[in-house]
Amino acid sequence: MWTKPWTFKEGFTIGGGLLTVGFMLDYCVGAISWEAFAFPINIIILIVYLMFMMAIYALQHKIYAFRFIGSYISAISALAYAALLTIIMGLTRQGIGEQSYDNVFGFQRMLSFWPFVMIYIWMSVVVAQVTIKRIVHFRWKEIPFLLNHAGLLIVLLCATLGYADMQRYKMTTQLSFPEWRAFDEKSNMHELPIAIQLKDFTINEYPPKLILVDAKTGTPIPSKEVEPLLLDSTFKSGKLQDWSITINKLLDEAAPMMTKDTTNYLSWHSSGAVTAANITAQSKDGKQKKTGWITCGSYQFPYQILALDDKVSIAMPEREPQRYISKVEIMTEKGKHETAIIEVNKPYIIEGWKIYQVSYNEKMGKWSNTSVLELVKDPWLPAVYSGIFMMLLGAVCMFITPKRKKENQP
Repeated sequence: MWTKPWTFKEGFTIGGGLLTVGFMLDYCVGAISWEAFAFPINIIILIVYLMFMMAIYALQHKIYAFRFIGSYISAISALAYAALLTIIMGLTRQGIGEQSYDNVFGFQRMLSFWPFVMIYIWMSVVVAQVTIKRIVHFRWKEIPFLLNHAGLLIVLLCATLGYADMQRYKMTTQLSFPEWRAFDEKSNMHELPIAIQLKDFTINEYPPKLILVDAKTGTPIPSKEVEPLLLDSTFKSGKLQDWSITINKLLDEAAPMMTKDTTNYLSWHSSGAVTAANITAQSKDGKQKKTGWITCGSYQFPYQILALDDKVSIAMPEREPQRYISKVEIMTEKGKHETAIIEVNKPYIIEGWKIYQVSYNEKMGKWSNTSVLELVKDPWLPAVYSGIFMMLLGAVCMFITPKRKKENQP
């Protein structure tokens, strides 16, 4: 071993050595704290890294180890280790930051796990050497190769160094007054240069459902594969196992009106209203027949079920949200004043901040007077997108270049 020329044996030994050093660092100093690399430290590290990469390239004819870094053997070895650790990362539940769930050798906090970072640094060094070589010995026909490797290097460097500058906060907005305070992953409060006031919150719900439940325990029947009856706009009658169900009246928003002997439901379009259905259930043999109201309940009114016999009852589970939307007013320190509609998977962007719809007051449901938003700002994201675009462009160029050559052949 270590006799020139170096082979895969030396390449994988280098990777094993980096993993060993990484495990030792992780054991001695703990997880990497990316907060220590925030601006301007990450910029300084980037400049030093690039200078070091150019120095390695300049000395590769004098130092064989530096020349080996830019070889395909080193690239394949680094890629094999990186792929293995990435697969492990994908198969284990990842914690947030330095946290982890039942940590196994640090595999559940990969982004702050020293061996993982060491391998990716090695891979970035290999990619950097190949990229510098292609730039120095530039040829037009190698533009696709150069775009792929330069784009990958930009993504690796900017995604890693920019991680410390990413700001991610959760803000609970309320009706009537603006909010500019938000909390990070560690529940620390921050005052942001952006204020948000909730103007309106709306939930579109799926149609109500009916299920059979155990009269004593309230568990669904059957417990493993619940077969609900969907009360959509076209529903008139249907079956729940051995019971035939007919809808007599369905109120989307209602409130109970209690009399001495019975409880009736009337339309009531106000906070805390429930979905109420008046149904008739008849057994398969026709011997049993029950009519009554069923509701899903709300924060203001309890749910109501209909007992069919001593063993079985019919219940209406809480309605599931299909879409929830926040109409907000946004004000920034720079003087911007905008009204925005924010919903799940459709963030609103202002001054580099992406504002996502996350949650609401689930107890109040569709009548919630609060909306939980996530605010994310990543100043390095444009650079990462540029690297991804370069890789895509390189892939397209690699695809069309052979075709053009073939067309030009006599």
